Amino acid sequence: MKKLLTICFLLILSACAHHKDVRPGSGGMHRVLVQSETEDAGARDALNQANHFCDKRSKYAVILDEKKRFVGAGDEESYKQQKRIAKATQGVGSAAAVFGGKKESQLGGLAMMGGGIYNSALGKGYSVEMRFKCE
Repeated sequence: MKKLLTICFLLILSACAHHKDVRPGSGGMHRVLVQSETEDAGARDALNQANHFCDKRSKYAVILDEKKRFVGAGDEESYKQQKRIAKATQGVGSAAAVFGGKKESQLGGLAMMGGGIYNSALGKGYSVEMRFKCE
């Protein structure tokens, strides 16, 4: 189980790119479009990518505008509730897998995986588009 958690952690770290969603534009106006599980996470990711993009050019990002919208299936409140349930299931499963006995550990591992699958199936319900310039 510990090996599985370590592999998952390493995969998450290796998936990080610094400004993979930035689309350079003409006239010095650029755009970054990200999908995320929450509006706040999407805004942070977009800003980080814009900053990194400009930093590589020895400049800083000036945000021109930002649009956040819900793009998930169904209504937004149901999406948020289902995300909370999926994450709680993962958390409880993780605790049982780590701290439980043999039987609890196996059931916890299954709950953790089930919560993760449910969370993945829900997808990224928010889209954040940011336009910026490097100055």
